[in-house]
Amino acid sequence: MTKTVVLWVLGLIGWIASYVMFGLWLDANGWDLVGGWVEAFTVSDFATGLLFDLVATTFMMVAVAIFERDRLGPRWTAAVVGTLALSVSVSLAVYLVGRWRSERSGAT
Repeated sequence: MTKTVVLWVLGLIGWIASYVMFGLWLDANGWDLVGGWVEAFTVSDFATGLLFDLVATTFMMVAVAIFERDRLGPRWTAAVVGTLALSVSVSLAVYLVGRWRSERSGAT
């Protein structure tokens, strides 16, 4: 299995698992999205730390897309939207695969 396939598989597993768990919680709690954010940040220090990590990593991926906009061209906007819509797990896979492909083709 190539590293591209491994990245895509892991990214998709992370995306699917997180949205399944998110959907299950919402269904069990009357689709209270605001209550979910409150609970996520206050249920425990461990959960708060994980959530802060996810939020910080999301902002980092958006920053990478913005800083790489000269190389990405107009696709940098899609990279930002993808990061915010898909999740960090898939966005990181997309970025790394694209980076490796551009390096292999000799582009900078």
